[in-house]
Amino acid sequence: MVLKIREAHSADSVLLHKLGFEIYSTHFRHQWVSQSEMNDYLESEYSPLSLAASLSDPGVCWYLAETDQPVGFAKVTWADKIPDTEMSGVLLNKLYLASGATGQNYGKQIFEQILSLARQRGEGFLWLEVLEGNDRARKFYENLGLNYIKDTILQTASQQSLLHVMGMNI
Repeated sequence: MVLKIREAHSADSVLLHKLGFEIYSTHFRHQWVSQSEMNDYLESEYSPLSLAASLSDPGVCWYLAETDQPVGFAKVTWADKIPDTEMSGVLLNKLYLASGATGQNYGKQIFEQILSLARQRGEGFLWLEVLEGNDRARKFYENLGLNYIKDTILQTASQQSLLHVMGMNI
């Protein structure tokens, strides 16, 4: 099936809200010790109010991936600094696919579209964070040319999670 990738706009906030809650919960629920903390995280990322602010931020873009239906999304911050370093570049905040859409080359297509857009903007570096234990995502990004840079910590009230920072020159 042909994948179409388009920039999301404020009218897409309801769809992003739905996709964010569904896809994130499906793939990452097992990583959370506390269901209420995960719910708080989801609200902070995908509530209508949070999405409205993010979608109106000129330094951030959301992209929807669709076949005959929505199958995933990506979020990009065009300029962000890697925590505790002097390095900065395009941050690929999120690249998520519905469970039925994985393994169909869609992730690679979305990633390549993000790279192309970053190059068009004259950007020279792209980075992202991968949750420890998400070996499939880490291998996916390694195969696309990203390299390990450092680890950082995501701290909540009940748990601490390790994030692998990965990046590449573009």
